[in-house]
Amino acid sequence: MAKKRGRTVVRYVKRARHKAAGMTLPLAVVAGFMPLAMSALAGFKEGGVEGLGHQLAMGTTGYDHRERKFRGGALVNGMGPILLGIMVHKLAGKMGINRALAGAGVPFVRI
Repeated sequence: MAKKRGRTVVRYVKRARHKAAGMTLPLAVVAGFMPLAMSALAGFKEGGVEGLGHQLAMGTTGYDHRERKFRGGALVNGMGPILLGIMVHKLAGKMGINRALAGAGVPFVRI
C-alpha cells in the first residue's frame, strides 16, 4: 500500500528593509575643531583674513611662515584636539554608544 505524501508548503520570507542612514553630527570631532576655530577667530580679529590664514596654517601644520620656524605647541593646540576627538568618536563607535543613541531615536547627535 502506498503512503500518502505530505503537502509541501512554501512560505516566502519578507526581506527586511533598511532605512538609509541620515546625516549625523559627531560631537567629539566637532568639539576637537573648537580650539582651532577660536585661534583662527583671534587671528582674524588681529590681522583680518591674513591673520586668520596664518593661525589656520600654523594650527594645522605647526609651521609659522612669518618667522619661518616650526612651532610644535601650535600643532599640539591645533591638530591635537582634532585627533583626540576622532579617537574618542572611534572608541564610542566600538563601545556601541553611537548605536545606542541611534536606537534611542536621538536624531542627529553621535559621540
